[in-house]
Amino acid sequence: MDSGTRIAVSAAPVTRLGQLVLAGEVVDDEPMMPSPLRVMEAYVLSVVVAGHGRYRHADGREEPVTPGAHTLVPPGRPHWYGTLGGRTWTEVFVVFTGPLFDALARAGVLAEAGPRYPRPAPSAAALRTILASTPRSVQAAEHQLVAFADWLLDVAGPEESAGPSPAVAAAVDRLADDLTGSLDMRSVAAEVGLPYDTFRRRFAAEVGQSPLAFRNARRLQTAATLLRVTDMTTREIARTLGYTDEFHLSRRFRAHFGLPPSDYRRS
Repeated sequence: MDSGTRIAVSAAPVTRLGQLVLAGEVVDDEPMMPSPLRVMEAYVLSVVVAGHGRYRHADGREEPVTPGAHTLVPPGRPHWYGTLGGRTWTEVFVVFTGPLFDALARAGVLAEAGPRYPRPAPSAAALRTILASTPRSVQAAEHQLVAFADWLLDVAGPEESAGPSPAVAAAVDRLADDLTGSLDMRSVAAEVGLPYDTFRRRFAAEVGQSPLAFRNARRLQTAATLLRVTDMTTREIARTLGYTDEFHLSRRFRAHFGLPPSDYRRS
């Protein structure tokens, strides 16, 4: 992907649940943020995939922003975030508003302003899928909002300090981010510097699932998202996520969700 800013969603239809005002991605570029502080009328989410920067609170406090940071800012909160000294980063950004997200905020799902590092990290690939395009109807917009809200629930998970050890956290990110192809678990163990048997035991103890079960669950959740927010066929989804064919995906999907993909899409 070339460097620069790509807009994926712009002024989606206004619905009874809310609206996605703007969404897209800054790729290896300097974010264009007014200085010193700005105030938005909507919620803002920034997910930094690569690069480093800073987040500045209204009282002048600053926090580092590093890869894996999920920065959420409520409406009306003065803030600034970006890179320093003309440096670049890659981030997925979303501007959104509405009663659905106000309810999540009241329930404590949407964190206070500033960067946080949930573990396991929600899949950036799944977020890109949800935000792939501007929906053309109110119904499609509502499905997109619900899928985005579902993704946000993972951001409300525990912080990095309460999560897995660094080696397991790195493995979680590796297993959760790129879901489109096969991964060799022994290679993942080597990447994070652990013997394979140690890696499997430690991952299961700290995450609650084996590495393979964790990855399979994430792939199936991404398949469910694709069924909800795209017109892709089951065959296309299976091919995208590395399943042998649509029948293989359907068997796994039914075992996990209790109904076949076709029924899930209609539900």
